[in-house]
Amino acid sequence: MLVLHVQETPPGGVVNYLEQLTAEQVRRGHEVHLLSPATTLGWPSVNEHHWRLARRRPHSYPIAAAQFLRTVRRVRPDVIHLHSFWAGQVGRLPMLSQLVETPIVYQPHAWSVDVLDDPRFRRLLWAVERRASRRTAGMVANCWDEIDEGHRAGITTPGRALGVPVDTGYFTVAEPDARAKYRTELQLPGPRVVLLLGRIHRQKGQDQLVAAWEARPIPHTQLVIVGIGDKSQLQALAPTQWGKTIHAYPPQADVRPWIWACDVLVQPSRYETVGLAIVEAMSCGRPVVATRANGVAEVVGEDPASAGGAVVTLGAMFDLLDATAERLDDDDLWQREAQQGRHRALSLFTPASVVDQLDRAYDEARQRVLVR
Repeated sequence: MLVLHVQETPPGGVVNYLEQLTAEQVRRGHEVHLLSPATTLGWPSVNEHHWRLARRRPHSYPIAAAQFLRTVRRVRPDVIHLHSFWAGQVGRLPMLSQLVETPIVYQPHAWSVDVLDDPRFRRLLWAVERRASRRTAGMVANCWDEIDEGHRAGITTPGRALGVPVDTGYFTVAEPDARAKYRTELQLPGPRVVLLLGRIHRQKGQDQLVAAWEARPIPHTQLVIVGIGDKSQLQALAPTQWGKTIHAYPPQADVRPWIWACDVLVQPSRYETVGLAIVEAMSCGRPVVATRANGVAEVVGEDPASAGGAVVTLGAMFDLLDATAERLDDDDLWQREAQQGRHRALSLFTPASVVDQLDRAYDEARQRVLVR
């Protein structure tokens, strides 16, 4: 099958997700093409096409639409897979729908409306999503929560949840003394480390957690923040703890040593589409405490006999801190969730299991186009 992925996001979660996805597709013999604004990624056997779409520059949209159409006509894919809001809109423009007969599969990677608080704009954006869905043969997402959210908003496109592809051989459990070893190598303070991993953004909720930590830090514990973005606003929220029990670091090419060095990974997101860092941490044998954003409960689990951590109410930062402290203080709980998280990653989130679901979604989308 010849697949054209179209994506618009900067390096980060979606790009990392696509790297795992396309590698497995190539391994299965698919011919994979990627239309992306990213500079050359150099993924083996993935045919890259440069796209000039810039989300914050509306003048780039007509150029991007023309590039999209030219690429489709040149590549002649069997299926087009659109990732995130702007790629999803450009790839499903009404003026293009008459020119592109290839089945389109859309993956929102968190609904764009979740960025907004104003209900008027949320209604408008849902209307935009519903209109675009008329030109969509299939919808996929990382989790059923995201599919259900779209259906509740009136999107009728059939959906399939994929899970999150993580290389469990790369994100693996380190040796027993890894925490001490990697803390020494990374020069991290101790004796206990809580890791907050991800780009600095309102979505990720770092501001909520830092403010709560300032008010009530976990005793004898350091909060380590790793990710791309301006951390000055976070620093302003923690005048007494910043540099004392809160430490910030730039983005890392390899996050595994940071995961191995920590005791617990936390994710205080306002909204999500699972959260790749959660699965990476679980695959590395680290318990997770996260807010109940889309897909998080599906990934972490809520049955104590199989969960890889704890899930708390959205915005409940003191509950998140309490659940984190519980795992720091209870070694038996920590050990059990570390093992269960690794087992969940191996069972549910390998690239092979995700692409199994995606292949089915592609076949279903192609069949829907044929019977129209």
